[in-house]
Amino acid sequence: MKAVVRPSAARTLIGLCILEFLSWGILFYTLPISATRLATANGWSPLVVPVVYTLSLLSAAAAGPHVGKLIDTCGPRRVMAVGAFLGTCGILASAGTDSPLVFAPAWMLVGVAQACTLYPPAFAAAAQWLGTASPWPLTVITFAGGLSSAAFAPLTAYLIDSHGWRGSFGLLAGLYGLVSVLSATLLLRQTWNKPSRNGATHTEYLRAIIRSPRFLYTQAALTIAAAGLYAATLNMIPLLEELGFGYQAAAAVFGAVGAGQLLGRLAFIPFGGLGTPRQRITVQIVLTGGALFALALMSGSTLLIVTCAVFAGAVRGAHTLAVATAVSDRWGRDSYATVYGRFNLPIALAMALSPAAGQLAASALGSYQAATLLFAFATLVAVVLALRS
Repeated sequence: MKAVVRPSAARTLIGLCILEFLSWGILFYTLPISATRLATANGWSPLVVPVVYTLSLLSAAAAGPHVGKLIDTCGPRRVMAVGAFLGTCGILASAGTDSPLVFAPAWMLVGVAQACTLYPPAFAAAAQWLGTASPWPLTVITFAGGLSSAAFAPLTAYLIDSHGWRGSFGLLAGLYGLVSVLSATLLLRQTWNKPSRNGATHTEYLRAIIRSPRFLYTQAALTIAAAGLYAATLNMIPLLEELGFGYQAAAAVFGAVGAGQLLGRLAFIPFGGLGTPRQRITVQIVLTGGALFALALMSGSTLLIVTCAVFAGAVRGAHTLAVATAVSDRWGRDSYATVYGRFNLPIALAMALSPAAGQLAASALGSYQAATLLFAFATLVAVVLALRS
């Protein structure tokens, strides 16, 4: 007998995919894609946009635990619709100013919108509405998010060339506000079940999880892995330039990391349910260490270097799903959003700070490969922590 996909589940999955595709493409990627044009047009220092981008990501990380509580209480439909509205307002506000003192708070508001619309809320929605027995819904959702950079990088660049950065921001904000708010409102309509516990009982339940050694060891292992993976891959271009690549060639190899992410998420479907939760996390950390050692020691043919980049991207893609399933595998779906919000906080902070951390480490050690080797050795500590998770 063939499995039947319920219309409500299919509608929910479509809605979440639309939201992730647009939210990653517009809220997350618009600023780094337009950074050089923004600095030139406004006469800003080249450091202004990277600093604003970091502040935006830190805002998203800080808002994460609070958003998780709201989702458990109100459901993802309202939170994601409000987040889409806030993101629209933030981008429009940034388009109306040439002052960094206004531009930065506008993008910090976009950071709050990211916390309401990117993977954590989508994972919470999928955990309750689509179930956790199979990793395929999460894989489809992250695949949609992963495709966004391939779609929005050329689109955003084209809009900036043809309409200027202000006009482009306005067009992207209008598209995002209209489609995302409607998608959240019309497609995420399944009944939301609040946590089975409330009041002091709920607080004590959460405190027991968050303070447990299993929570802390798993969280620490994945945080160390995230710091290394993102520091190395987001500084891939200067690392490749050290190896003699020109800028255009280095950028092309960097694109292989994105392709690898999609491959890693596809591979998570058949392999994501094998073994115990502890074994799965340990394998993920070991693969992270292998990818970092490969990047730190790579040399020789271009084919070998591209292979290392694809492998690192695949491990990074799988890492996103490993974080999402680590919570549901250990503590189930009850209060998932709140638990995930607390669990993901240091991981999100590590991701936000990793580009700067990678640059600082490279400056201190004299090369990006040496810095990557340092992060690779750090994963040995993460393996020990994962074995205790």
